[in-house]
Amino acid sequence: MAEVAQLLRKERDRTDAGRDRPATLPSPVYFAFLSYSHTDSGWGEWLHDSLEKFRVPSSIAGRLTPHGIVPKRLTPIFRDRKELAASSDLGAEIREALAASRFLIVLCSPAAAKSRWTNAEIDTFKRLRPDGAVLAAIVDGEPFASDLPGRESEECLPHALRVQYDRRGRPTPRRAEPLCTDLRDDRDGKRLGLLKLVAGMLGVGLDDLVQRETVRRQRRLAILAAASLAGMVVTTSLAIFALQSRDIARDQRREAESLVGFMLGDLRTKLEPLGRLDTLDAVGARALAYYQSQDKSELSDQSLTQRSKALTLMGEIANTRGDLGRALNLYREAYASTAEALRREPDNPQRLFDHAQNVFWVGEVAHQRGLMPEAEASMREYKRLADAMVAADPDNPKWKLEVKYSTTALGLS
Repeated sequence: MAEVAQLLRKERDRTDAGRDRPATLPSPVYFAFLSYSHTDSGWGEWLHDSLEKFRVPSSIAGRLTPHGIVPKRLTPIFRDRKELAASSDLGAEIREALAASRFLIVLCSPAAAKSRWTNAEIDTFKRLRPDGAVLAAIVDGEPFASDLPGRESEECLPHALRVQYDRRGRPTPRRAEPLCTDLRDDRDGKRLGLLKLVAGMLGVGLDDLVQRETVRRQRRLAILAAASLAGMVVTTSLAIFALQSRDIARDQRREAESLVGFMLGDLRTKLEPLGRLDTLDAVGARALAYYQSQDKSELSDQSLTQRSKALTLMGEIANTRGDLGRALNLYREAYASTAEALRREPDNPQRLFDHAQNVFWVGEVAHQRGLMPEAEASMREYKRLADAMVAADPDNPKWKLEVKYSTTALGLS
C-alpha cells in the first residue's frame, strides 16, 4: 500500500482537470470498495460479511468473462468505516483504496444521498476509474426522486452516482443510469439482491447464479434431510432398544418380586415351625437387599408391602433373640414403608391394617425398653388406625378385633 500511495501522490501533482486520476493505476488489491452512510452501518456490516463469505459456484469459477477470470471468492472487500478507524490521513488512504478496488458498491439511501463523504468517494472512484463498475444497492428511499417535485427528500442516489463521467474521469451534463438492486424485503430482498450484485461484479448472468444457488440450496437441504432421517433412524432405534430394555427389566423385576413373595410367604410358613431363625433372618436380609437401593416413593404397592414384610420378619427375629435395639430400628423402617403405602391409599383398610401392625411393634419394643412416652404415642396411633379400619369397612370382623387389641394395648402401655 505504501508504494501505491507514493505512485498516486506523484501522479496527483502532474494532472490538471482530472488531477485525482493518476496516469497509471495499480493492479486491483480489493475486489470491491463498499461505500455507505454511517446511518446505514448495519446494512454495511451485513453486506460486507455476505460478500466475503460468498462462495462462487465451482461451475462458474475460472470462467472467462468481460470482467476477467471469475474468482472462487470475492475477497477482500474494503469497508472504510471498519478498516480506517485508526488512520491519520483518511482522504489519502481512501483514495488509495478506491484506486486499488475493481468495483465500487454504494449503499443508497436518503442519508447516503445527503452524505458529502459518500458522494466524494463516488466522485473519486469515477475520476480514478471511469471504466470501473459502480453498483448501487438501495436500502431506503427512491432513485431519482429529486426529479419529482415534492419528493426530493426521498432521493437515495448520491449526486455523483446520478452523473455520467467521460473517459477522462470528468463529470458531464448527462445523467447516469447505475446498475441498481434493491435489498429491501418488499423489493428484491437480501438474497436476490446479493446475487444481482455478485452477477454484476463477475460479469455472468443472474440466472446462472440463481439456478446454481438453488441447486446448492437443494443439495444442502437434501444433505440435511438425509442427516435428519439418519438421526431419526438412530433415535427410533434407541427408543425401541430402550423400550425393549424396559420390558426386559420389568419382566425381571416381576420374577424377582415373585421369588421375594415366595420367600416371605410360603417359605416363611414352612420354616417358622422348625425354629430356623438363622434361615429366616437370611431370607429377610436377601429380600431387603433387593429393595435397599430403590427409592421408596418409586416402589410399586406390592414392592412396598413385601419390603415391609421383610423388615417386619427381621424385626421379629431380632426381638425373639432379645436384640431390642435392632428390632426397634427394623420396625421403624418397616413403619416407613407402610406409611408410604398408606399415603397413596389413605382409605384402604388393608393399608391401614398393615401400617397398624408396624405401629404396634414399634410401641411394643419401646415399651419393653422402658421408653414409655414413645410406647404410649404408638399405641394411641394404633388405636386411631384400628378405628379408621372399622369406619372404612364396618362389617369386617378382623378390623373389629384390631380395635379390641389396640384398646388393650393402650391400657397396658
